[in-house]
Amino acid sequence: MKLRINLPLALDTLFAGLCAFLLFFTAVRYYTKSAMWGLVFGIAAALLFGALAFIYISGKQSKNLLLSRDENGKRLLALHLSLSDENYIKKLLKDMLGESSEIRGRKIRTDDGFCFYDFKMRALNEDDVARVIKARCGGKKRIYCCKIAPEALSLAEHFGIDVVQIGGVYEALKEKGLLPEKYAYESEAKTGFFKRLKAAFSRKLCAPAFWSGAALLFLSYFSFFPVYYIVSGSILLIISAVALVLNRE
Repeated sequence: MKLRINLPLALDTLFAGLCAFLLFFTAVRYYTKSAMWGLVFGIAAALLFGALAFIYISGKQSKNLLLSRDENGKRLLALHLSLSDENYIKKLLKDMLGESSEIRGRKIRTDDGFCFYDFKMRALNEDDVARVIKARCGGKKRIYCCKIAPEALSLAEHFGIDVVQIGGVYEALKEKGLLPEKYAYESEAKTGFFKRLKAAFSRKLCAPAFWSGAALLFLSYFSFFPVYYIVSGSILLIISAVALVLNRE
């Protein structure tokens, strides 16, 4: 089991806790003249505000990660279906549409009409839609595809044909638990150590790490415990420099 450190989350959490500690320690020590009470309230504030920052930031990161994974899954599914055998696609769509559906040649019959499919990397054009319009079959018509051009979509809507693009296909398969366990031609290349290191030290770390480090070094001139400020500030400045060097493009 690999241990992955979320460096941006850790830094933001520590910075929020540090700010809370400095504020409460300074205020309580000033008004009570007691360094002990200042330390107690400072540590309590650091833990509280650090925890709140962690919950808030990690929640936003998890939401963004989920959206990113879904978008990547849709791209992989589009490639997978574009390169898959026709019989595989028909069976997959039949399972998605339910037991009452029935394969009829290059289309699938459902309770309310017929479903057509045309998965390819380029967007469907008006000629592709025209072939569905000319198909002689009763009931509602629906097209499943990776993507469709705006003009072709307008033509389909004019003739009352529903179009389900890769986003809708992905969500329907996901809901039924039918997403492929392994996508066709999915890259199996492992990410190298340098690339993982570069990804961890995002360029976004530069500014906050630099200003945080600079502020800590500045505060060391007015603190009774300057060594802690100097060490922490130096580490943040080093992180800022590493993030800048690793992400120059």
